[in-house]
Amino acid sequence: MKRMTAFLLVSTLLLAEALTDVKSRADAYFQNLEYAKALPLYLEAADRLSDPDIAYKLGWMYERGQGTASDPRQAVHWYKLAAEWQLNKTNKKEVYETIYRNINPLGDDESTNTLVQFADGKFGLRAYEPNYLVVSSMNIIPNGDPVLEDQTQSVHYIHTETKFQISLRADIVTKWFGFTQLWSGAYTQTSWWQLFIKSAPFRETNYKPELFVTVPFYHRFDRIGFKAVSFGYKHSSNGQPVNHDENASRVRPDGPIENSRSRSWNRLYVRGYFQWDNLYAKLTAWYRMHEEFDTDDNPDILKYCGEGSVEIGYIHRKLLARLTLYPSFSGNRLSGQLDMSYPVPVSDNVFFYVQGFSGYGQSLIDYDRHMNQIGFGVSISR
Repeated sequence: MKRMTAFLLVSTLLLAEALTDVKSRADAYFQNLEYAKALPLYLEAADRLSDPDIAYKLGWMYERGQGTASDPRQAVHWYKLAAEWQLNKTNKKEVYETIYRNINPLGDDESTNTLVQFADGKFGLRAYEPNYLVVSSMNIIPNGDPVLEDQTQSVHYIHTETKFQISLRADIVTKWFGFTQLWSGAYTQTSWWQLFIKSAPFRETNYKPELFVTVPFYHRFDRIGFKAVSFGYKHSSNGQPVNHDENASRVRPDGPIENSRSRSWNRLYVRGYFQWDNLYAKLTAWYRMHEEFDTDDNPDILKYCGEGSVEIGYIHRKLLARLTLYPSFSGNRLSGQLDMSYPVPVSDNVFFYVQGFSGYGQSLIDYDRHMNQIGFGVSISR
């Protein structure tokens, strides 16, 4: 009996290894646009591995007639399997079953669908930038509301604080002009919370609404890894009051107005997305929209925050590491941020999160001060 068990175990492991090798060969053919060679290999491995990536690629090939005749029924079949297998990899399936077992169907289908939507909590949004909370420490005392310190006397900002970010987006797909566009609206809010001092005030909050359209290339530029391009508009501000004193001067000839905490700017940008296996990159260039100098909160912000960004990411199994650089050619400065995330042991949807920053522009109130910061915490998106 023991020999039989050992034989079955070894056979299962060898079969899994063989199927993984089949998938690897299929992936190589897929990347080289040899879809006719990839299709039978994916079909061979799909049911045994229950791999959502394989099912999605099969759905994509059947939908577009790549490597086989176009077959919408097969495309829908594999897309549904991809969703089901993805749910099985997480605890979402158990969550949904727990919710639905407690629901009593209503008198008509439309009412039942409304009840399911309400219970499920779907609201058409998904994560944009990482959503996280970290406890961070800086090498300088950050800026904030001076009124707080003046009035309480006993409260002074410290190096250590809590930083958290909420970032969501909504998308809609169109096919105007004969090609696909993904239209998106996003909102990102980053807050710096002096949690460890008396009254625990919020020192600074930055608000960043954004509108953009993305045009995917669908493997047309895979030889250079060029996946998509976006065009967008972004507003950034900290919602703080302006100093209305007409006689107030600026801290520098083109710097902020003295005793004014208001910071804001608007920009148009173009962004390119690239991927080379486990490595990806986002290259962004922006143009700051013109403002009248007299009412401009921070005329010289490009000299500190740069004219664009370069984000380079690397994926190794469950680890995601991202390095983002902000070069300022007009100010001869370079800032950078490193983010790393890894799932916690009890869930694949909550992550240990590490963030390091060095340079200018981490927050708007301190955009013109050089700062080094390190933070540790958790995130719920990447």
